[in-house]
Amino acid sequence: MAEKAILLDMEKCIACRACQVACKQWNELPGEKTTFFAAAGGYQNPIGLSPSTYNLIKFYEVEEQNKLRWLFRSHRCMQCVDPACVKACPVTPVKAMTRDENTGAIHVNRELCIGCGACREYCPFTIPVIDTQAEKSTKCTFCFDRLGNGLTPACAKVCPTNCLVFGDRDQILEMAHKAVERLKMKGRHPVIYGEKELSTGTKKIFVLPEALDYYPDLPKNPKVSEDLGLFNELLKPFGTLTLTAALVGMVLAKIREVKEKNEVKS
Repeated sequence: MAEKAILLDMEKCIACRACQVACKQWNELPGEKTTFFAAAGGYQNPIGLSPSTYNLIKFYEVEEQNKLRWLFRSHRCMQCVDPACVKACPVTPVKAMTRDENTGAIHVNRELCIGCGACREYCPFTIPVIDTQAEKSTKCTFCFDRLGNGLTPACAKVCPTNCLVFGDRDQILEMAHKAVERLKMKGRHPVIYGEKELSTGTKKIFVLPEALDYYPDLPKNPKVSEDLGLFNELLKPFGTLTLTAALVGMVLAKIREVKEKNEVKS
C-alpha cells in the first residue's frame, strides 16, 4: 500500500466540527462536559485533546486593522513518518504504541499500554493524552481499522468543504503546493506544515493560510529530545517483566533532573 496522508487545507475550514463528531462516533468516544473559557479562541470546544477527544478544531482570534477574523486549525496526532512515540514506548513485553505495517498508521494497543506517559514525553507535538482512570495512552489512530478495510478516515469522509482530503502522500503534497499558489494569488501568506518537519515529515499535511506566527501553539521547529536514546538505555537493565508506569516515571523524572542541572550550568 502506498504511503497515505491527509491534506488539511485550512482556508476551506468553516469550523463545523463534523470531523470531531465523526471521530467520536467511529471511535465510540463519549461526550464530555465543557465550559466557556475566557481566552483568545475561547469559542473552541472543548479546550484541548482528552481521552474522549482525539480531534479538535482550534480557533485563533486575529485582529488586523481594527477588524476581527478567525483562523481555524485541526489539532490531532500528526502521524509522523518516523514516530518518536513508537521509539519511546517501552517493551512490556511488546510495544503498545505501534506503526501498522500495512497502513503506516500509528496507534495504541490499549491492552498492552501501561500508561507510563513516555509517548507524550517524547512526542515533539505533545499529543498523546494519558487516561488516568484507565491508565492508558490515547490519541488519533489515523482510523487504521478503516484503512485496513479500504475505507477513508472518518474525519475526511464527512468534511463538507474538502478541507480534509485523503490519498497517497505524494499526491497530497502536490495538492498542497497547488493550494499554496492559489492562496498566494489571493494575497495570503500560506505555509505547508508537515512536509519536511522532523526531516521525514508527517502524514498530516497542513496548508495554513497565514504564517506560523498566527498559530502560536504549533511548533515552528519541532524536534525529538536528544535524550530518547538515553531513556531506552536506562530501561534496559530492568527487563520487560518488571516495567511499570511508576518505574518508567522515575526514569523520566531522573532524565528531567539531569537536563535541568545541565541547563543551569550552561
